[in-house]
Amino acid sequence: MLALALALWAGVCLPTLLGRRTFFLRDVFTTHLILKAFGAHELAAGRIPAVNPAWGLGQPFRGNPNALPYYPGNVLYLVLPFWSAFNLHYALHWLLALGAMAALARGLGQGREAALLAGITYAGSGWFLSALSFYNLVTVAAWWPLVLLGAVMTGGGGRRGIALGGLACGLALLGGEPVAAALGLVPLGLAAVSRHGVRRGLATAAAIVALGAALALPQLVALREVLPSTVRGGLGMTARQAADYALHPARLVELLLPFPFGRPTWIGPSGVWAVSVLPAVPLFLSLYAGIVGLWLAAAAARRHRAWATLAAAGLALAILGGAWGPALSRLSFGLFRFPEKFLFFFALALPLLAGWGLEAVIASRGWRRMAMAAGGTALLLALLVKLATPGVLAGAGARLPAATRGTALSLLSTQLGAWALGLALGGAVLLGAAWAAGGDRKALVVALQLAALVQLWPLVVTDSTAPYRSPAAWARQLESTLGHPPAALNELLVTPHWRPEPAYSFPPGPHFLAERVKTADLGPAPGLLHGLTYPLAPDLEGMQTLPLYALLAPLPHRGWPERALWMRLTGVEAAVLFEEPGVPDLALVDRTERDGVESRLYAVRNPAPAAWWPRRTVVALDPAAAREAVVAAGMAGDPLGTAVVPRPVPQGEGRVLAVVSREPDRIELDVEGAGGVVAVRRAFLPLYRAAAEGKALATMPVDLVLLGVAVPPGRHHVVLTISSWREELALAVALLALLGAVWMLRPSSTKMSSPKEGL
Repeated sequence: MLALALALWAGVCLPTLLGRRTFFLRDVFTTHLILKAFGAHELAAGRIPAVNPAWGLGQPFRGNPNALPYYPGNVLYLVLPFWSAFNLHYALHWLLALGAMAALARGLGQGREAALLAGITYAGSGWFLSALSFYNLVTVAAWWPLVLLGAVMTGGGGRRGIALGGLACGLALLGGEPVAAALGLVPLGLAAVSRHGVRRGLATAAAIVALGAALALPQLVALREVLPSTVRGGLGMTARQAADYALHPARLVELLLPFPFGRPTWIGPSGVWAVSVLPAVPLFLSLYAGIVGLWLAAAAARRHRAWATLAAAGLALAILGGAWGPALSRLSFGLFRFPEKFLFFFALALPLLAGWGLEAVIASRGWRRMAMAAGGTALLLALLVKLATPGVLAGAGARLPAATRGTALSLLSTQLGAWALGLALGGAVLLGAAWAAGGDRKALVVALQLAALVQLWPLVVTDSTAPYRSPAAWARQLESTLGHPPAALNELLVTPHWRPEPAYSFPPGPHFLAERVKTADLGPAPGLLHGLTYPLAPDLEGMQTLPLYALLAPLPHRGWPERALWMRLTGVEAAVLFEEPGVPDLALVDRTERDGVESRLYAVRNPAPAAWWPRRTVVALDPAAAREAVVAAGMAGDPLGTAVVPRPVPQGEGRVLAVVSREPDRIELDVEGAGGVVAVRRAFLPLYRAAAEGKALATMPVDLVLLGVAVPPGRHHVVLTISSWREELALAVALLALLGAVWMLRPSSTKMSSPKEGL
């Protein structure tokens, strides 16, 4: 069965490892490819920068958990082509998840077949396949079973378990997604206390977390450095945002059927249809973990009540979290989002219960009879749905308006067919599993669970990398005119939206067609791979700078003159829009239709240079006043001549002689003048330090979002830098912790004890 599972894995992953295809769903392209494209380029130059100037004028990078800046897997980008390295991360962690959960199950005393079943159930569940949409979450998910394994090991006086758990914990923390790692402390405590008792168990769990934190110290220190300057740390998530993506109770039916509301990764009749039930496509696209696995887990629940309670608590908290937005926001200091993340408890516990249940159903005729009854009922329901379909379609067709009848009937027919097929497959595998368990055919039970999980194949979709390997036609056109890749804006990616999203007429199929349209319209995935930059980029995961948030949040309610002004000030050179803005600062360059929607390419008139010396300053004491002052100056025709600053600064005449260098964490300027503020087209962050000829200079926000430096009279070589000494010191500590963990893993004569009965 392991060979068959590996064959299925290879069938999906080998084309991605060869760089021919790529994962693309959701955050794969909308967040992580954007960050990894920049990170890979900088790593090749020998840097892990604090900021990413290609995104949002300089969004924090080194402390961004979504960027995984210190994760050891980044070395792949130094030795492999980008597409292979990028997708290898997903593929290897998917494989690691299977092996890690199987190892944990073995460590808890399960037999070989049971452990394999646990690993397949975990790695093949709807929860884990959904995690393949998140570069950082899949890292935590893959390593955490080994964190738990370390907590239950006792060989070497427990030190080897602490070392293994600590190493896995450190890698999970370096992999980002701090919320999932924090939630993982609950099953860690459960595993440790169940094996060692309360006092020793809590001490073991604490030691694992301490070692993991030491190994991940560079990431933690970098995050602490930038967090107060970001939306997530400076403002926090609101109660409404904290409660987004609560688990809808109706979705519990997904425990039995993989896609009762349609395929969430599909366009057309097979896609999600129950918009009146589900408010949005969920964070985790299916709760399904295999009908055989669910049956086995139920059989083990009574004997392993702690793990059964953990699984049930995950489901309950994911549902109830939608009503606890204020509490979640306060308790997490504004850092928590998405109650569906509580499903981590369910995802970890159910595979272990399924493994224990394999022995239970072999020994219990009652559980086998229950499976046979359930399987027979499912087959009967499948037949009834099939027989009732023509009548249901006829009745619906008589009541539906003529204008929407064809589309609605197609959708209904597709979904009824999917229900019938799902019920039939579920019934068949349950009957087969009950028969196999009666004959002690464990391998066959595992095979039938794998067959049940194959129904989740629509969650593992990939696209050819060919459309993304070269710059879009419009990007090449602009580069030939400008002499460099453009600083771009795609209205489709603006958040909050400036207008309703275009109504594309995509044919039925996977969502990659939408990604290809974004690519053609100068989208950042893969635009950043080809040198494009995005000064007015949207906030990806709450790591946007606070001033940029203050700029972007009100723009949907402002007109095109103000939007065009901010494009000029932030250096946007080209914008893809879906309507005529009617302002002279935006000149139409080209237009084309893509899947029923007209895309319009505009050039921005006179965008701001990399640095300039304004003629005068205006004081504004708060972000709202600064924004209005900038708009007033811009509407008066002088956006670059007036600098809006937070405190009075005498502004004499001057000029920027040259921009000597513009690296992510270092900017060098030659300036000359009577003293005043120089504006730099980079997002203001308190991390920047400025100096000229060895003397410190003051920095400040200019024009709400930009970086300003006050220079004295005369000619000066101004250097703006961001220090990395704290991260370097943390890296030294992490290396010492790594050496300590390796020493703790040294062989010993003490073997791992047998699992505690009743765990």
